[in-house]
Amino acid sequence: KLKKIFPIRSENPYSVIKMAFTKLTKINLVLEGKILVIKTKYCNVALTKLNGDIIAFEDVCTHDGEIISCGKLEGEIITCPRHFAKFNIITGSVVAKPATEPLAVFKVNVNGDDVEVDLEN
Repeated sequence: KLKKIFPIRSENPYSVIKMAFTKLTKINLVLEGKILVIKTKYCNVALTKLNGDIIAFEDVCTHDGEIISCGKLEGEIITCPRHFAKFNIITGSVVAKPATEPLAVFKVNVNGDDVEVDLEN
């Protein structure tokens, strides 16, 4: 007998959960290797393009709250300018301490020339 697996929980396992994507900017404003910061009602979101893919992450170091977008971005690794914690901007994982908590990363959708980010999941 096959067992069904539902990765996203809801009261009804057969319901479809829609992601709440929010339009943040136009695709032509997100540049390869550069960081664009957009203020939202939830947080400041940093956007960049990496090998043609748009990446979105919260613009705050989890170690001490420093704005991380003014740090050094090298490929998929960003370094916090204050205490030099490093994060992978694709996975959010900590690459170098003193940070121990991962960076919040967001799902991105490109709809025409609009960049949309799922800020609620």
